[in-house]
Amino acid sequence: MKTKTFTRRMSTMLCLLLPISLIPMQTISISAKEDSNISFSTSFESSDTPLTWENEVELDAEGNAMESGVNGNVPYDGIQGDITHQVENISASAENPPNEIATNLVDRNPQTKWLAFEPTARIEFSFEHEVNIVKYALTSANDAPQRDPQAWELYGSNNQEEWTKLDAQMNQSFGDRYERKLYEFSNDQSFQYYRLEITKNAGAGLTQLGEIALSNGIDAPPPEPSNMKTNIGDGPTSSYTAKTNVGWTGTKALFYQGQQTSKERGYSYNKIYDVNVDVTGKTQLSYLIHPEFADQDQLDYSGTYVSIDLAFTDGTYLSELGALDQHGVELSPQAQGNSKTLYMNQWNYKVSNIGQVAKGKTIDRILVAYDNPKGPGVFRGSIDDIKIDGNPSEEAPASPVDYVNILRGTNSNGSFSRGNNFPAIAVPHGFNFWTPVTDAGSTSWLYSYQQSNNNQNKPELEAFSLSHETSPWMGDRQTFQIMPSQVSGKPSADRNERALSFDHSNEIAKPYYYSVTFDNGIQTEIAPTNRAAMFKFHFTGEDNKLIFDNVNNNGGLTLNPEEQALTGYTDVRSGLSAGATRMFVYATFDAPVTESSMLTGEGRNNVSGYMGFEAESKTVTMNIATSLISVEQAKKNLEQDIPKNKTFDQVKKEAKKEWNDKLSIIEVEGASKDELTTLYSNMYRLFLYPNIAYENTGTEDNPVYKYASPFSPATGENTATETGAKIVNGKPYVNNGFWDTYRTTWPAYTLLTPTQAGEMIDGFVQQYKDGGWISRWSSPRLREPNGRDKLGRRFCRCLSKRSNKF
Repeated sequence: MKTKTFTRRMSTMLCLLLPISLIPMQTISISAKEDSNISFSTSFESSDTPLTWENEVELDAEGNAMESGVNGNVPYDGIQGDITHQVENISASAENPPNEIATNLVDRNPQTKWLAFEPTARIEFSFEHEVNIVKYALTSANDAPQRDPQAWELYGSNNQEEWTKLDAQMNQSFGDRYERKLYEFSNDQSFQYYRLEITKNAGAGLTQLGEIALSNGIDAPPPEPSNMKTNIGDGPTSSYTAKTNVGWTGTKALFYQGQQTSKERGYSYNKIYDVNVDVTGKTQLSYLIHPEFADQDQLDYSGTYVSIDLAFTDGTYLSELGALDQHGVELSPQAQGNSKTLYMNQWNYKVSNIGQVAKGKTIDRILVAYDNPKGPGVFRGSIDDIKIDGNPSEEAPASPVDYVNILRGTNSNGSFSRGNNFPAIAVPHGFNFWTPVTDAGSTSWLYSYQQSNNNQNKPELEAFSLSHETSPWMGDRQTFQIMPSQVSGKPSADRNERALSFDHSNEIAKPYYYSVTFDNGIQTEIAPTNRAAMFKFHFTGEDNKLIFDNVNNNGGLTLNPEEQALTGYTDVRSGLSAGATRMFVYATFDAPVTESSMLTGEGRNNVSGYMGFEAESKTVTMNIATSLISVEQAKKNLEQDIPKNKTFDQVKKEAKKEWNDKLSIIEVEGASKDELTTLYSNMYRLFLYPNIAYENTGTEDNPVYKYASPFSPATGENTATETGAKIVNGKPYVNNGFWDTYRTTWPAYTLLTPTQAGEMIDGFVQQYKDGGWISRWSSPRLREPNGRDKLGRRFCRCLSKRSNKF
C-alpha cells in the first residue's frame, strides 16, 4: 500500500480520533544521586541526598520571605481531645490491599476507607506510650450501608495478651455515608494498645469504615501558624490509580501541604535542596507530582497550583523564564494549575527542556512552589523522582513500531479505567495475545503498572499468560500460564510464592518483543506469531524450572517429559465470553527435562504442574502454539508458524516487520518523539483487533481454512485432545464491539487498510452465515441475541451481498 504522509495537524487529529488513545504513562528510571555538575536526581529515599531544608520558605534578593496568605496547617474537623495523630501503628485482621487498608482509618480523610471481606473484623492501634482514651468516633464509608459495623467492643491492653473491655455497642446504624458517630465511656486507665472488635455488621459479607478517631478528652490549643509543609513523607494517602503510602518509585516521596487563607493570591516558595548544577542547552527537568484533595467534598483543586521551581545563582527563577512542559504549559505553579493538565489523586509526569531558557545558568537551589491567584483553599500532595539531566538521551527510535509503548494505560483499574490497555504481545489481528500478568487469578485487569506493587513498592509478575481478552469488562478467555522459577525442590502453585519482583527499567515492552529481567536474575523473552510464540528463559542458578498454571481449574494439563513437550486444554472463560469453545495447547522445550509433576494444594490440581531442566541448561526455549480444533492442529500450527530451523531472532524480526507494515502507512512530518509515541501506540491498539478465529488445516501451499464454531451449537463432546464444536469452513473474525467501534476504529480501517477492512467485514458476515447473527459485541459470539432486531438482520443480509465490493 502506498504510504500516506500527513501534516502535523492531521496527525494530531488522528490521535484524537483513535479511541484507544489514553493518558501516556512513561517509565522513569531514577539514579537517586547527584552524578555530575550537570545532573541531579532524587527519589527521597534514605540512600538519596537528604533535604537541605524542611518547611523552609525562600528569601528574595531583599531578604523577604517569598510567601503570603498560606499556612502550613490544614484544618481538620476532629473530635474534642483528638489524639488519633499519635497512633504509631494500626493493623486489621483483614483488609483489601492495595488501597482499602487499615492505615486509611487514621489518615484524617473519610474519602478513603478500610474494607474487609468478612462480616466481622478486629482492628488494633498502638501508641508510643500509654494513653487514656475516654471517647472515640466511627465514620461510615462510601459504599453499601449493609457493610457498616452494627455491633462492636473496645478493649485496652499494655502487653497485647491481657485485654480490658472498655466499651460495647449493639444495634448501631449509620443513616448517611461519611456520617461520624461519637461514643463516650468512663475510663481511668491508660493503655498502649487498643483493639476494636467488630462482632457484627449490618448484613453484608463485607465490613467497611471510613475513619476512626480516638480522644483523651483533653482540649488542646490550636496549632500555631506555620510555613507551608515541605518534608519527606510516605506518599499519597489516597489515589485513584496508585499504590498508597509509598512514592512513585521507592517507599518515600516529598510531602507538601498548606491552607490558603487569603481570598486573593496566596503563595509560598519553599526551598528544599542546595545544589550546584550547570545548565546546558540540553538540560531537562522532570518530576512526578500527585496532588490530593484535602477537602471532604473533593472539589478543591488548589493542590494543582504547584510546580518544581529552580533558583539560579544570578537571582532569577525558572518560573519567571517561560520554560514549557511537554504539554506546552509554562512551568510555573499558577500556569500549571490554570492549565488543568494535573489530575487530582494520581501521579502526573512533568518534563521540561529548561536548557532552552536557562542555558549557561547555574542552579543554586531547588524549590517547591505553590501559587494560587484565588483562595481560600486547602491543598496537599506528593512529589517524587525529581531529575535534572544535563545530557538526556536523544536517540530516536529506528522504526514506527519502536515508538510504541504497550505499557501505556496500564496504570489503571476498574474504578479509574483507561480502557482496554493490557500489554499484548502479538501480531496485527492475531489469533492469540501473550501478556505478562501481575494478577494471575484475574480475567479482567491483568497487568497493574504500579498500584499492585509489593511492600518495597516494586512490581511483581505472577505469570506470563496466553490471552484473548477483548476488554476488561467483557473479560478474558482461553488462557494458559507459564512462570519461571529457581526454587529448590518442588515449587508451589501458590501465586504469591512464585511471584517475582522487577524494575520497570529492566522491562522492554514492544508489540513484537517483550523482555523482563527479574531481581533474582531470571530473564524472560517473548516473540509472537499468529497462532504461536517463542519464549526464552535465561536462568542463573542450578534449579531451573517452569511452572504451568491457569486462572482457575477449568482445563487440563499433560506433561510429557520424555518428549520434552506438554499438551493441555483450557476452558477458562469470563461470564461474558459467550460461545467460547475449548482451546488446546502444545509446547516443546529444547532442554532435557530432569523432573516434572503436577502441583496441588491451591484448588487448581487439573491445570498446575512444572518441569525442571538440567542445571547446564541456563537458557530454555519454549515453542508454544494453540488451536481451537485439536491438539494435533496445535502441533500443525506450531510447525507452520515456527518451523524447527527458525530462531528466536527470526520470529522477533518477522513480527516487527508485520507491525511496521501497518504503522508505516502513516508518516508524520514535524512531530515530536512524544507525539509519535502517542500516534503509533494508538495505531498499535487499533490493529490489535479484531482477531482471526480460523486455522489452516491444509498446508502452506494448499491452505484449507476452518474453525471451531462459537456461533452454532456443538456437534459432539469435548475431549482432552479434540473439540466438540462444529467444524466449519471459513475465515471468521471475532473480538469487536460494534457499539464502541462503528464510528471510530472502522472508519480508520477503511481509510488506512481498505482491503483488510473488507476481509474483516467478510469475517463478521461469516458469523451470520454460520449462526444467523452478526455479534454486536463479539467475545467471541453475540452474548444476548435480540429476536426483534430486524435492522440487524437486514444489516447482515446487506453485508453478505456487498462485502466483496471492498
